[in-house]
Amino acid sequence: MADENSSSGKVISTADTSSSNNSPHLAFTTISNIKLHIPVQLSLSAPNYKKWSRLFRLLILRFNLKGFIDGTTLASSADDAEWYQFDALIQGWILSTITDEVSDLVLANNLSAHALWKAIYNLFHDNKHARAMQLEHRFRTTVKGHLSIDEYCRLLKNLSEYLDDVDAPVTEHALVLQVLQGLPHDIRGQVQFLQYQNPLPTFLEVRSALLLVEQQQTDAVYGAGAPSTALLSTGGGGGHTSSGHRQDRGGGYGGTQLAIAYALTFSNPTYHIIHFS
Repeated sequence: MADENSSSGKVISTADTSSSNNSPHLAFTTISNIKLHIPVQLSLSAPNYKKWSRLFRLLILRFNLKGFIDGTTLASSADDAEWYQFDALIQGWILSTITDEVSDLVLANNLSAHALWKAIYNLFHDNKHARAMQLEHRFRTTVKGHLSIDEYCRLLKNLSEYLDDVDAPVTEHALVLQVLQGLPHDIRGQVQFLQYQNPLPTFLEVRSALLLVEQQQTDAVYGAGAPSTALLSTGGGGGHTSSGHRQDRGGGYGGTQLAIAYALTFSNPTYHIIHFS
């Protein structure tokens, strides 16, 4: 690993204390592909700054190189070749894990890893209060509209992560309630009982329940004239129909509730569609 010399701020390789001072640092010998260690590409169009910076800090801490990005490890002189090697290595790591649109905005006049790291931080945090207000408004006013359930849930999830990036985190409780609030009346009426569950279902559980409702609606549209169907669970030993009776074509409010209850109650249920003649 590497230690910082308290008098000069210079990093000295101590990866192998029994070897000579010319032994390469582990950071140079163990990282052949930085993207295997940081599988996130920082982008202005994706809410991934916190994930990227977290992964990067973990890698930096692993090799005891934190001082190069927080500015506490300084070159002892203009001829400190070892410091410049480490700094160039970290700059290469940074530039290899950000998109061109980000690098184009932060490269100019940032001649060290610390300056580059700080420029990226500022890029994603400048005017964060104003950005948080705009994102909060969009989050609170987003409705499903013509989006699919998958698109709608992904949009709200992304907005919540954007808000987290500007230090205005959204709780999962608030995310779930907003997902339910933005639904059209025909879907909301079938899942409104979810908001009264204690504890409140998670975002992923609500998403799964809504996908089930969406699939039932699709089946009702394309299954007109087909035999009536009922939902069969084979999650335990033996099968049981969700209602015990023949369902009306397309399912009803009670049948949908029961199907969702199955989805939320059992950890690994298997559902099949069975047809009645």
